[in-house]
Amino acid sequence: MTWGLLTNLWRLSRGLREEVVPHLEHLGLAPTDPWLLAEIERHHYPTEAVRAMQMPAPTISQMLKRLEQAGLVVRSLDPADLRRYRFELTEAGRAALEESRQHILKALERRLERLSPQQRRHFAEWLEILAREETPAHKE
Repeated sequence: MTWGLLTNLWRLSRGLREEVVPHLEHLGLAPTDPWLLAEIERHHYPTEAVRAMQMPAPTISQMLKRLEQAGLVVRSLDPADLRRYRFELTEAGRAALEESRQHILKALERRLERLSPQQRRHFAEWLEILAREETPAHKE
């Protein structure tokens, strides 16, 4: 059962990705760009994006460089600490994030329509529980 569960999670993730990639490419985005744009919208600092996305810092740095060249983010020195850079979304970046979110949400919604309202609530609750970081008290 466990392997089947992992297989189905992978198939769901892959199916969503395959469905939305053409839309993201049309926007000039790579598959992980919407997630990085969302993190920059919330946190502004690359180190926080690295932590939230659990990706290597050089990868995030290269992604930000590409998004900056595309005019989706702008880099500036942090006024409180001139050794630190902060990023903000441009108007084009906000528009790209919103449009990509809509495509991703529609793709997921089409799949969630297969569930009853009660099943959807349970699925959301269970997924939240499973996705949580394990705390020492929960480890055996």
